[in-house]
Amino acid sequence: MGKGDEFEKVVENIYLLLSKKERINAEIRTKVKMVGDDGATHEIDVLYSFEHFGIFYQVGIECKNWRKPINVSELRNFDYKLKHIGGINGVFISAESEFQNGACKVSEYNGIKLIKYDDFDTFAMSEYTKYLKPDFNTIGDPFWMLMNTDGKTSIEKNSVLSNKILLFSSKKLAEDYKHKKFDQKYNIIVVGVSQEHLKEIKKIHEYDKICVYLIDFTLEITELSQWDIDLYVRKD
Repeated sequence: MGKGDEFEKVVENIYLLLSKKERINAEIRTKVKMVGDDGATHEIDVLYSFEHFGIFYQVGIECKNWRKPINVSELRNFDYKLKHIGGINGVFISAESEFQNGACKVSEYNGIKLIKYDDFDTFAMSEYTKYLKPDFNTIGDPFWMLMNTDGKTSIEKNSVLSNKILLFSSKKLAEDYKHKKFDQKYNIIVVGVSQEHLKEIKKIHEYDKICVYLIDFTLEITELSQWDIDLYVRKD
């Protein structure tokens, strides 16, 4: 296997084949330059964009074909890119080298997937299909929410009310709220919130200062702090 660009091309081709297998309307580009909210231009090795149930998602893929172990600074740099670009998931693929312990901790905390190239097939055929892709079959873990399928950004998709993200403790509560408030709006759908999705909501709350509210069986609306959200994010 070649270095640098050749490895990125291999990853690009795998994602292209995967999108066809899953019948996902996807676009794959390499060396994509994206401007972050810090004003800097960040380059993504492989950008995988896809549409699912009318909702648009992006996955930024960092490719490293090194012999030396992947250290914590590489993960911090990648996480910095993702946070300042916003609305993008991260996958870090290593061709040969292992990930150091510090790199693993940073990735776990920030929801970045670490993959060795040899394990990519397993990831692609199983865990990939569940990676922040909420749909009608996703079980709330532990919440449910309403999503705006017409949203152009991550904030717009997750906020059915202006700059407010609503979480529900059960599917029925979410469905009842939709029926009451958005009965004729077919762009508003009820989805289960996976743990990966909850981590994305946590980032939106922290970095974009979007308020997050929980509606439980008492029907009271409680604003959640960052600490509150952390309580529901599992540290697997």
